[in-house]
Amino acid sequence: MNNLDLLLRDYEIQLDESKRLNYEADAAEVRRSEAAKIHLADRLAAQMGQQLVVHGLNSEMWRGTLKNIGLGWIQLESSAGDLIVPLASLMWWEGGDNKSFTSAQEVSRKLTLGYVLRALAASQQTVSISHGGPDSPLTEGRIITVGADYCELFVQRIEAKEGTQKSEVRVIPFGAIAALRAR
Repeated sequence: MNNLDLLLRDYEIQLDESKRLNYEADAAEVRRSEAAKIHLADRLAAQMGQQLVVHGLNSEMWRGTLKNIGLGWIQLESSAGDLIVPLASLMWWEGGDNKSFTSAQEVSRKLTLGYVLRALAASQQTVSISHGGPDSPLTEGRIITVGADYCELFVQRIEAKEGTQKSEVRVIPFGAIAALRAR
């Protein structure tokens, strides 16, 4: 082989390598572009039936199997019962398959948090609503009314001074619900 053959061969190898690098760069750009179209609900929808750890903005953590996803909320099934977590109070989640996604429209219920609360009100179940961090008090009671962006709970509490039981209606904005557990 003469010098010209070696030079041409080297040039062909460099050209092939340049094509390969361009192809890989294009593929990476397509992956980034496609990932930019995926919503959080789509990533969560792919985790149906998977064990997840969910961390709320209120510093609470919940573990459970993703059972349902709705418009703005998820339902985790755990040994302590079912838990409804509004997506607005979600800081992060982990577990499941970190590469998969599906259209949330294919698996999610078309129900908002308001509909979930109305179903709980109709069933007359006692609920516990977490508002803040792990050390903050819970609101426990029965949901009696659900508005557009709030719910009313019938709560009973014991007055510390008198030792008497007092009933009242507590109004809670949806934005103040970090998580909700039906009993």
